[in-house]
Amino acid sequence: MVVTRFSPSANGSLHLGHLFTILVNEHYAHSNGGKFIVRFDDATPLIAAMPKGKPQKIMEHQREDIEWMGFEVDEWIYESDMYQEARERLHKLGWKDIYEAPLGSEIIPMVMKEEKGWVAIPYIPNQTVERVVMDNMIGATHIIRGDDFITEFSLYCYYCQMFNFRTPEFVFLPRLTGARGDISKSAGGFKIADLRSNGYTPKEIRTMMAKACLISPGNGFQLHNIKSFPQIIL
Repeated sequence: MVVTRFSPSANGSLHLGHLFTILVNEHYAHSNGGKFIVRFDDATPLIAAMPKGKPQKIMEHQREDIEWMGFEVDEWIYESDMYQEARERLHKLGWKDIYEAPLGSEIIPMVMKEEKGWVAIPYIPNQTVERVVMDNMIGATHIIRGDDFITEFSLYCYYCQMFNFRTPEFVFLPRLTGARGDISKSAGGFKIADLRSNGYTPKEIRTMMAKACLISPGNGFQLHNIKSFPQIIL
């Protein structure tokens, strides 16, 4: 059975880039008789460092946006609820945390494509290995995400091979652009809550996304016909 997941980080509002990813994940899962899971990413050190109660409020708003858009979510999960079991599985698999390594060696460089080129940002192997185990726990068969995560692909596959897990199929979606440039991130100003307050309906937003992201919107959301440079016009 096809199982896809969307894992928003509990650090901000959902925007059109998130919506793009949700649309493809949900439709691909359900058009294949599968299951679509929303798994909130609330177990990272970044989230733990936030003021008490703030991540919970953010996740409440994220869920509200997803439900308002009318997405059919088969299961809502929080990584914090899975974390202990995931760590126990890692321990049994022989994984050792990278804490005693020389300064800087625990960081694997990851690059993100910005308007003027590629910018290096740090990526922590522990977060990737935890994500691999959690994906295996929920039976994820397809990982559909933005192409800014493409540099994690080899590391993800490496851990799947190390633990003898089935490697999910990967699809990397192009970033959304508009008249003001990249709008896949919150900095683009196109948050779902803002569109909602400005009077857009879920149907209007879905139609706008379909026209922007697909070569033949009338044929539905198909993974093979994503445009190279999808654009949003508001």
